[in-house]
Amino acid sequence: MTIEVWKEIKDFENYQVSNLGRVKNARGKIMKQKTQYNGYKNVGLRKGGNKQKMFLVHRLVATAFIGVDENNPQVNHIDGNKENNNVSNLEWCTASENKKHAIATGLQE
Repeated sequence: MTIEVWKEIKDFENYQVSNLGRVKNARGKIMKQKTQYNGYKNVGLRKGGNKQKMFLVHRLVATAFIGVDENNPQVNHIDGNKENNNVSNLEWCTASENKKHAIATGLQE
């Protein structure tokens, strides 16, 4: 059984992201995620009274639990499942590596 760990989202202290790919607000409520047209999950966060800003969940997880990799700007889903945002399924990579992985796994021709 995997233990769920929560970390504060950088620059959005009223929100936390978990290693399992869930996001919760300051009241501790798990937030609903929307699926974009391309299959990626996103969630809207607010800072102060500002307008809601949308974030890709896999990038929030990778940033919080793996850290930012300046040399690898994209986050790859290792199993090819865009809905599996568990930190163990994510890795930073280059655009070229991401494309090669998508072709190798049959996600793209």
